[in-house]
Amino acid sequence: MTKRTRVFLFGAGGILVLGLGTGVLASYMGLQNVMAIGGVGPDELAYVPQDARMLAFANVREVMDSELRAKILALRPDGVDNVDPDAPDGPDIENKFFEATGLDIERDVDSLVASVTGAESGSPVLIARGRFNNGLIETAILQHNPDSSTARVETYRGSRMVVATEPDGDAFAVAFAEPGLLVLGSDASVKRALDAKVSGTNVIDNTEVMNLVRDSDDGNAWAVARFDALTGRAQLPQEIASQLPPITWVAAKGHINGGLRATLRAETRDDEAAQNLREVIRGFMALAKLQAGQRTEFSELVNSLELGGTGKTVAIGFAIDSAIIDALGALRHFQPSSPQPEPEAPTATDPSQPVL
Repeated sequence: MTKRTRVFLFGAGGILVLGLGTGVLASYMGLQNVMAIGGVGPDELAYVPQDARMLAFANVREVMDSELRAKILALRPDGVDNVDPDAPDGPDIENKFFEATGLDIERDVDSLVASVTGAESGSPVLIARGRFNNGLIETAILQHNPDSSTARVETYRGSRMVVATEPDGDAFAVAFAEPGLLVLGSDASVKRALDAKVSGTNVIDNTEVMNLVRDSDDGNAWAVARFDALTGRAQLPQEIASQLPPITWVAAKGHINGGLRATLRAETRDDEAAQNLREVIRGFMALAKLQAGQRTEFSELVNSLELGGTGKTVAIGFAIDSAIIDALGALRHFQPSSPQPEPEAPTATDPSQPVL
């Protein structure tokens, strides 16, 4: 995948993932948009193909406006961007994404749904709901691809699409699927999303996935994924992969406001594997309590850990309140006292010169 396609396709995805960790994700959707068919998940799931292996939702507006995000942003050194300045796509991927697509993720987007379907190498799709200037977005993409052989506008399944083809053959597409709804990804994956919507055969019919979504849907950010899809993309060394427990699905949900309440859940192959995983987690929890020491703020975080789950399910919950964020901020601003410079040694005098 070429540099421009990475900027297009993963710019929003990177912000989504970043938000899960630092509060940069979610949407101020009205209740009419929150519930999907059957009362589980957002309506945008109708665009996700049935064979989804990874699925995530973010209520962007809600978390963008949260107290937690404001505090975390305040921890950044002045003038330092979240993105590695040495990265191939440069230090300001959000501005590059806007220049390339006309889409301002932080201001225009209310919610994001991200999915990966099919095989391990399947392309991700982003479904964005918000307030968009479709003409500006289309013009921005076409202007970045002025050659008519590499950029085109077409209609598929009744939706207008703008498609930009890279020199290596990769094609990025944006479909204006509904008023205030964009579908972004590779040309093929966007068309699969539109197929899922029109045919009515989508992830909502996937009981395995939707059971996990049902348990995560009360968070303003959540994600579910097949464990082998995660480990496959991470390309773990075999010696590490062979030691992993037999987990089939994992799920994470968080509610972000003044702090963060989160739950991680794993579905194992059988009850015995789940019990073994619980024992491992108990060991880590005991070690964490020892490491917390006398720091009250971090002791509160460790003490908030709750291990649960029954049968093949293992769950662990935790909470990060504003006091912990304030403690991190205090550590950042703490400046150890500088050692006093040693006095300079007296300069040797020349005995042949008179002393004044």
